Amino acid sequence: MMRLYRKIEEWWFAAFPEQIRFVLVGGFNTVASYILFVCLNLVFSYQITLIITYFLAINLSIFTMRYYVFRSNGNWIEQYSKAGLTYLSMMALNYIFLYVTVDVWGQPGWLAQAEYTILSTIAVYLMHKKVNFTN
Repeated sequence: MMRLYRKIEEWWFAAFPEQIRFVLVGGFNTVASYILFVCLNLVFSYQITLIITYFLAINLSIFTMRYYVFRSNGNWIEQYSKAGLTYLSMMALNYIFLYVTVDVWGQPGWLAQAEYTILSTIAVYLMHKKVNFTN
């Protein structure tokens, strides 16, 4: 089984350049966290939903981005800390964005979160590439 995994892994890194891996892995992470956001937002306010979603999504994203996109082998704790700060900063910006779009402009939470996700994707890629997962 490990041999099969290694073959798939070799193919993954050979077949796709970093930017495509970012889109694929980030797409998976984004869809997973967005579905979680939408489901939790049916029960909780967007404020509570945002905190729960970010707590879970940050860890998923750091681990998958670090290994499956940037193939980083640098200091794990240092990289986790930097990436964690990036995501916490993005969460603060996300909260401000949701406050303005939902509470001030009256947009539904699901739409506002989709807009923010699109806007933040490039910033997260650049932070990971230039700061968080450098070897």
